[in-house]
Amino acid sequence: MPPGEEGEGQGASLHGVARMIVVRGSSEFSSEKDVSLTVGNFDGVHLGHRELLRRTVSRGRDAGAVAVALTFSPHPVRFFSPGARFYEITAEPEKADLIARTGIDVLVVESFDGDVGRMWPDEFARQILSRRLRARWVTVGYDFTFGRNRTGSPAMLLEVGRELGFEVDVVPPLVRGGLIVSSTRIRDLLLAGRVREAEELLCRPYRMSGPVVTGAGRGKNLGFPTANIRFSQDLVPLPGVYVVETEIRGRLHRAVASVGFNPTFGENSLGLEVHVMDFDRDIYGEEISVFFRDRIRDERKFKSVRDLVRQIGKDVQYAREAKLPVRREADVAKRDSAAASGSPA
Repeated sequence: MPPGEEGEGQGASLHGVARMIVVRGSSEFSSEKDVSLTVGNFDGVHLGHRELLRRTVSRGRDAGAVAVALTFSPHPVRFFSPGARFYEITAEPEKADLIARTGIDVLVVESFDGDVGRMWPDEFARQILSRRLRARWVTVGYDFTFGRNRTGSPAMLLEVGRELGFEVDVVPPLVRGGLIVSSTRIRDLLLAGRVREAEELLCRPYRMSGPVVTGAGRGKNLGFPTANIRFSQDLVPLPGVYVVETEIRGRLHRAVASVGFNPTFGENSLGLEVHVMDFDRDIYGEEISVFFRDRIRDERKFKSVRDLVRQIGKDVQYAREAKLPVRREADVAKRDSAAASGSPA
């Protein structure tokens, strides 16, 4: 299904630059044009993923082909190890939005079920990449694995591609800070509370979101009213206090977020509450986003409420004065705009 025809519409990208459609299942895809394809889970859509997507779009534009990204749902880890503790960085809607911003024309979401999971690498390449998606060029990462028991490798894909008539571009690892950029590394950073480092690799701050719900009301009584957020994200940064930015009704506000269990008051359920500075509007029931910019301190239990109030005051002052790195989404958007221009008719 080429861009512009009926499908599950995905909203326009940042500033309305690109438009992408989402196709559920490779068997539902069709195109009269050649296809420039990339394959991966793209969890987080980090710097390494962006290079795969950039090359795929660039090849598509140069050749007048359709730029297609193939991803999977659920994540293969959830399929093969359903009981494992696995935290996805981005839920499917956010992932689709981020991929759309890179200029990809079509996102194919393949259901990762028993049929796909049991395919041998040769069968996966023949049935899905070649026959259904009609790939002419395939871009994958250096660590790409595919097929039953993850036995397929980039070298195997190169060999199969020569037989089936598609070229394979294997992208080398992207290194930052002496380590390879990967979804696993970003997950580990977030779980360790190192949100600044995660932001560098994601090219944006990590985001949690949800509606504002009624809490215990303690923050207001303490002089620091908070918005309690019912979040749905799997991945929650290490409990503690953070400098964040909250997006409310389309505007960003600096704030202090507490992630944790409120040990001073004996609670035991993980929560996210935010004190938005210089803000006093009623936002109960509204959906807001929280962008994690810097970590202030660990969560701890205080001997008295007075000690807690004194510390919150220090946290707010720190957040107010903190010099945060410039957010890079604008630069990314400019590059994505260039990639998305000249979309094939």
